[in-house]
Amino acid sequence: MAANLTRTTCIFLLAFILLLPPDMLLGEPYIAFREGYKCSTCHVNKTGGGKRNEFGALYTQTDITPLMQEASDRAMDFSPQIGPSISLGADLMAVHEVHFAVDKELEGKTYKKDGQNSFDIHSGNLYLEADLIPEVLSLYLDENVTPSGASSREAFLLLQSLPNQTYLKAGRILLPYGIRVWDDGTFIREATGFNFDNQDLGVEIGIEPGNMALSVALSNGTQGSRDRDSNKQLSSVGTIYIKNLLAGGSFSLNNSQGVKRVAWGPYAGLRLGPLTLLSEADWVRDSGRLEQNQFIFFTSLNYWYQQSVNLRVAFDFLNPYDDLEEDERSRVTLGLNAFLTPYLETSATYRMSESIPQDIPGNADTFTLALHSFF
Repeated sequence: MAANLTRTTCIFLLAFILLLPPDMLLGEPYIAFREGYKCSTCHVNKTGGGKRNEFGALYTQTDITPLMQEASDRAMDFSPQIGPSISLGADLMAVHEVHFAVDKELEGKTYKKDGQNSFDIHSGNLYLEADLIPEVLSLYLDENVTPSGASSREAFLLLQSLPNQTYLKAGRILLPYGIRVWDDGTFIREATGFNFDNQDLGVEIGIEPGNMALSVALSNGTQGSRDRDSNKQLSSVGTIYIKNLLAGGSFSLNNSQGVKRVAWGPYAGLRLGPLTLLSEADWVRDSGRLEQNQFIFFTSLNYWYQQSVNLRVAFDFLNPYDDLEEDERSRVTLGLNAFLTPYLETSATYRMSESIPQDIPGNADTFTLALHSFF
């Protein structure tokens, strides 16, 4: 099955995207790549995720054709502004998940688990932005309020409008690395550790001249706690936008608690009319107290229909130990997202998973229905 896809094949798929003519491309996650936007075009956070800025909020009102048109017309009256210089934002995703039964066997031993289903909340965040000096200095807060209780995800000062479209962030930040897809369950988010659950204390500097963007962060390397040594983590991501082509790469270096971790990898996006193809490959090497080499690959194909519905097929691949045979894990995801109003999206996702027999959760297929409200 998909788990047997070799590393060579994964690399070939990514290389295929990078070598296509520039006039054939654009990408995701998933709207930004399709439109050729930088993350900062729609988000307050320059590297993506979190609160939408004024343009990002306006995009769903003017460039999307929601299925509930009458209700959408009334949505134009809503404003997140609570003053001339202070605005709010939010994300809430409620889901119903079905985990199908697992029954695997290895060397005469059975690994099985009954199916189950559950209602849950995948994410719930409140955002606050205060423009202390309009278009120059702002204070930004991103707070998790559910499902696991209140906690700070991001809290930083943002200084922008510097020469050559340079900006500076300082505080608690999500580190720049890879494609910031919404689903933290993808291997490129889960296995690399660069996801919405992991932040750090530090500074980030970025530059966005013309058709390129580069962000570099220096942080404690302790996932948000105070540092106990002089080592620091370096994280970076850079992207070039050429017509329908988006290509970039990431690099990270961290030396913490006796383990040196180096992560790097390219990513690319391609638009072919209503189709958007997106891929990322990562190599993660741990050395010192822990020795481990990982290879991670992700690709997705999106079809944008009638300015309101996105159909998606995605493939995840993880080889957690380079020196072990037959320990690969893979997942194929089929999904549908539909905009009901400018602030409400619904989705249905089916994920087929394959892993080693001992990994019962990694072999469970899942079906998820979700309602996602945001502003």
